[in-house]
Amino acid sequence: MFAILSGLCAAGASVFGKLSSTVESQDVLGWTLKACCIIFMIILNTLVWTFFVKALHSGSGGSVGATVVSSGTNYFTSALLGWVIFGETTSLFWWFGTSLIITGIILISIPDKKEKHQ
Repeated sequence: MFAILSGLCAAGASVFGKLSSTVESQDVLGWTLKACCIIFMIILNTLVWTFFVKALHSGSGGSVGATVVSSGTNYFTSALLGWVIFGETTSLFWWFGTSLIITGIILISIPDKKEKHQ
């Protein structure tokens, strides 16, 4: 659960980061909105690491499980929020690349047989 929350917060932080760059800052309202977006981005990034560390300490799935679940949730949610909020589209190549990244994380995280015996 903590790994999923970490991924969701990461996607939310990305949204607020992108929103902060799209807000017009020509008046007080614009500067206030931009500052709020940046503050929410910082808060969400702090929550990302808080939840990720809790996921690592929970013991269910270890670092591999926490990393894969958090990354997968982040990628999928980022794509969904990008489509809903910003009208972005993702191609089949994007989804293929995302699956390669997650597969790579899994492969890198699998311990050697030699390490298991030691």
